[in-house]
Amino acid sequence: MMQRTAVLTAALIALAAPVMADDEQVLQIKQAFEPATLTVATGASVVFVNADDVNHNLQQTTPEGAKTDLGVSKPGETMTMKFATAGVYLVNCQIHPRMKMKITAK
Repeated sequence: MMQRTAVLTAALIALAAPVMADDEQVLQIKQAFEPATLTVATGASVVFVNADDVNHNLQQTTPEGAKTDLGVSKPGETMTMKFATAGVYLVNCQIHPRMKMKITAK
């Protein structure tokens, strides 16, 4: 089972949209964000890859408290968030409330 999961994950990542050299990548896997914390340069984009076998939803909370909902991603799909200003951003999945992460833009 573990080997099958690894092969599936590798296949999903290979099929995902190409990540630009300046972009960071976060996996949504086992109903968690991997990594759970990340530091990026101000203005950077982060590509979220749904490497899970269930749908996920992405919501971003800016340092000022504004929320943006990017909608639902199906297994194998990607979504991209941009971090335009410096500060701490919170990212969560509305479908799976325990899925939370912190991204710091410097």
